[in-house]
Amino acid sequence: MNTKQLQYVITLAREGSFSRAAEALNITQPSLSQYIKKIESSIGIELFDRTNGDVRLTDAGHAYVDAGRQILDLEHQMEVRFSDLSSHRSGSLIVGTAPYRAASMMPIIAREFMKLYPGMHLIIREGTTAELSEGMEHGEYDLCLTLLPIDEKLFCHEKVMEEELVLAVPGKTDSIPAVPMNNRKYPAIDPSALDGQRLVMLTESQFMQKQLTNLVSENKLTIHPAAIVKSLEAQIEMVKAGIGMALVPSGIERFCNKGGSKEVAFYSFNQALPKRELVVMWRKERQLSKIATELKDVILSISW
Repeated sequence: MNTKQLQYVITLAREGSFSRAAEALNITQPSLSQYIKKIESSIGIELFDRTNGDVRLTDAGHAYVDAGRQILDLEHQMEVRFSDLSSHRSGSLIVGTAPYRAASMMPIIAREFMKLYPGMHLIIREGTTAELSEGMEHGEYDLCLTLLPIDEKLFCHEKVMEEELVLAVPGKTDSIPAVPMNNRKYPAIDPSALDGQRLVMLTESQFMQKQLTNLVSENKLTIHPAAIVKSLEAQIEMVKAGIGMALVPSGIERFCNKGGSKEVAFYSFNQALPKRELVVMWRKERQLSKIATELKDVILSISW
């Protein structure tokens, strides 16, 4: 095994598709396919089952990936220690986060971090909350920006901020009766304002959709799906296009109303809804390096 082999196999296992893995690795799909075949030929066993177009790990593939992750983890820890010893003149840190945070928060974090360590750079890897937890468990990240709850037996964390659940409304929608309210980010409305409205929804398993379902049930509302999407980015773009309203975390506002435009209006609710707690997370059994600690402190120092 060498580092390149391990990275190719682990990336393909994670993406579950030659096309997505090739894109993530910045190589062509035929090159990746040939490389994987070469690896399998050299070890004399198939790592992936390619039945019906799906790409899944075989039992041997699982063993290969598990061992590979441990090797890459040890190699990364060694590099981090060497980086500490060399006073951070160059090197990288790997940060896992959700796609919309990669676009909205990570540029600010990277800018502030590089003021302190201009020779360092950040590698941003995007994933769902579940993917970030799994990746951190396997040592794929130095730090993650993720949501509570987390497995506190495996991970340490510090709170970055709370996100209020708010209603995003197309900017051309008639004004909704709302009043200023203490401890609310925006003018507050009653949940009854959603009754009969068309909403852009997420899939049933996602946190925000579960909260919307609870809100509708508790207040005996009737709402109509305008669209169902998988990401917050797609959801807010639907709102911008006037497709419907959406229940979103307040942090999504960084995608909206740039340059003074008013494509989206936001409203708080006059009843308390659960808040999303964003934390910076790292693996408990791995002591944070000095440079990763500095990055964590940068994240916590920014006024979000």
